[in-house]
Amino acid sequence: MKLDDLYPAVITLILIGIVLGIGIFILSSIEDNVDSTTSVTVSSESVFINETGDTLAGASARDFAAATLTGLWNATKTYEVGNATLSAAGVLTNATALVFEDAGVKVNYTYTYSADTEASTSVNQTIAGMATFADWIAIIVVVIAAAIVLGIVLSSFGRRQPSV
Repeated sequence: MKLDDLYPAVITLILIGIVLGIGIFILSSIEDNVDSTTSVTVSSESVFINETGDTLAGASARDFAAATLTGLWNATKTYEVGNATLSAAGVLTNATALVFEDAGVKVNYTYTYSADTEASTSVNQTIAGMATFADWIAIIVVVIAAAIVLGIVLSSFGRRQPSV
């Protein structure tokens, strides 16, 4: 084994890395196109409205968007929805000097999110499988490098001079 044997192995590993990277990028783009945008209406979610804000439960949904506050009340009073603001991240904050009663404040709101389809689930599983293979690339590089070094060392001790 010679040091020249290292070049094809390095080129092969670089090409595998490039193909994996491009493949994962393409699959990720496909997954974004095959998932389904779904609208949700939430009724009677309990919240705490103050200046720092309270994150709505639906805000954790994938690609949470288009949130609209549709109702705001407690056990004794209904409030105008303009008394609170709902950010794009799903954080509900007090927009006025009004002090909401801490207990029992509830909201209704709508939002959209990206729901998985069979196709997007399959693509996600493929991406996860490719990612686990990519984890092995570092180990493969170390094994190839060790094999080349051992080959060079062993071949240097294995040379015999012709005897007379």
